[in-house]
Amino acid sequence: MKKSLVKLAAVLSVTGVLLSGCSRSLPEETLPAVAATTTAATTTEVTTVTEETTAATTVEETVEETEADMVKSTAVVTERVVDVNGQLRVEGTKIVNEAGEVVQLKGMSTYGLNGMFNFVNKDTVQTLAEDWGCSVIRLAMYTVGNSDGYIQNPEEYRQQMLDYVQLCIDQGVYVIIDWHILFDGDPLEHMAESVEFFDEMSKTFGEYPNVLYEICNEPNGDCYDAIGTPVTWENNIKPYAETVVSTIRANDPDNIIIIGTSTWSQDVDIASLDPVEGENLMYTFHFYARSHGQEHRDKVQTALDNGLPVFCTEWGTTLNTGDGTVDVEASMEWINFMAENDISWCNWSIGGYVTESSNALKYVSEILTPEEKIQGHWPDKFISRSGLFVRCLILGIPYEPDN
Repeated sequence: MKKSLVKLAAVLSVTGVLLSGCSRSLPEETLPAVAATTTAATTTEVTTVTEETTAATTVEETVEETEADMVKSTAVVTERVVDVNGQLRVEGTKIVNEAGEVVQLKGMSTYGLNGMFNFVNKDTVQTLAEDWGCSVIRLAMYTVGNSDGYIQNPEEYRQQMLDYVQLCIDQGVYVIIDWHILFDGDPLEHMAESVEFFDEMSKTFGEYPNVLYEICNEPNGDCYDAIGTPVTWENNIKPYAETVVSTIRANDPDNIIIIGTSTWSQDVDIASLDPVEGENLMYTFHFYARSHGQEHRDKVQTALDNGLPVFCTEWGTTLNTGDGTVDVEASMEWINFMAENDISWCNWSIGGYVTESSNALKYVSEILTPEEKIQGHWPDKFISRSGLFVRCLILGIPYEPDN
């Protein structure tokens, strides 16, 4: 087997270090399972020599583990990012902190809460904040799963979200409360439930500077089954957003609200022509590096040129199915673009029990038991290629793969 040599040199100015889905129809194994830092500027240079790549797989070969393989991670970040930056706000197209300094948040998105089996806990949140350097953690709560989600079990997932947000607040990181619509492509379909949900979340957490609200993950018109009339910004997403933003603002006047856009949150250029009125509003775009390239960056650039503040709440290193080879070079084109424009981001994903190459942790492994997995501080041998790469991006350290 030939090898790819990728050397990444990253220089970050750090103050307190820290999808399933764009435009895709997911294979069955990637469906949600049944329930069972701040940087003011970033400069990154990439030198890549590629002879041959092979298809990525999440099924790991069983090998004899050495004692060194099992060394667990420890804290490398001691500052609590919220203590350093305080209340965030939007100025122009940027996020700034309490002192008016530009902030670029970087972190991980969880997989759907309905497919993670108690993965989110004090230990894993601490690991992401202190060992990985995440300044933001996105809690992805599927509204409708293949058989289980918030709409089916509102009490269970409402309480999970309340508990998990509090863990992030206690850890001192920023946290995104993600109303993760996907299968229900029209946000108006469950607007009553969304209003009730965000009313409670904003009443409970509106006083904390840690909290950001993502009110509709990926609006879409034909993700799975035909829904009928295509979902558009004008007819579906903007009216929904205006209602939910108003609900949140009645309880929380200043925390950032992130609004999804049409075509699986890719059409920020369309939203930029007719944005929702209000302050501290942002708009999300999603990408997967092997599927979405310059054409999609052009859409983001158009939105920025029109004065629209954007936040990449979900991106992946692979194909938009979550599968395929981890593409470091294509990912770095996006990472550099986001750094140049101070765009905050969360990588998809961590914690799920699904066979996706974009998983940050290995799906099939005899290295750790399921019980050990949820204890956090994972040894490198348990972290996937995508996870090792993204962890380096978050921490601002060189990534040098050994295969």
